[in-house]
Amino acid sequence: MKRMGLVALLGVVASARAEVIPIINPGFEDLNVTLRPGEQTVGAGGGIIGVGTRWPIPFNPGGNSPQTGVVVPGWRTYTPAPPAIVYAGVLNPNVSMNGTPWLTGYSGNYVGALQVSAMQQTLPVLVQPSTTYTLTFLAGLGWTDTTNGVYVSMLGAPDLETLAFLGRPNITTLSLMSGVGIDASDRGVMFPFSLTYTSPATLPADVAGRYLAISVIGSDGIPRMCYDDFALEATPVPAPSMVLLAAIPAVVARRRR
Repeated sequence: MKRMGLVALLGVVASARAEVIPIINPGFEDLNVTLRPGEQTVGAGGGIIGVGTRWPIPFNPGGNSPQTGVVVPGWRTYTPAPPAIVYAGVLNPNVSMNGTPWLTGYSGNYVGALQVSAMQQTLPVLVQPSTTYTLTFLAGLGWTDTTNGVYVSMLGAPDLETLAFLGRPNITTLSLMSGVGIDASDRGVMFPFSLTYTSPATLPADVAGRYLAISVIGSDGIPRMCYDDFALEATPVPAPSMVLLAAIPAVVARRRR
């Protein structure tokens, strides 16, 4: 019995090993141009549609002309024709204001910055049963922004083309972080967050055959939220019978004492 329990335990450990699910451009570093300090893309086209740039408030360098044809792989927003403005994109936050860095704690050169808009990425991965998905990321307010919440969701998308945003028709909400606050006193620093979703052994109809998608929202007003360093892992959930078998060695050991 001891040997069988050990084998079962090893099987559970092996099956519960986390698998990294690749995210395209997880830290927003992969662009075909160099953004200048304070410059932000007007949306993101998923590596297919080129977008322009602008200098959002409070960045106002003066005299710098915007760029066009900026390719942002992976991430997508609504992309209306200019002069319409999309208040979400990739920002170079390397700006100091009155001697204070506008944002710290991010990696690389860029972050995703969002106000009254959303950005998403649908992964070529179908939602699997009995699996825990763990999404980790950084989020933070710029030094000049005010109190705001973190809005991040894992969604189920019917295909790889449909924009998967929270509340859209035929999009399933798997897990939602809705308005976890960052206080104004914590402005200028990015903090780590995580979001999880555990799928059931039998997937419901609105989850089966769906692609896993990540969606982030800035705010419902003027404050913006910055995001960086997204990572996603999938860990199989052991079947209850396997967990029971794995506990046998401990029970046997106690009885022998």
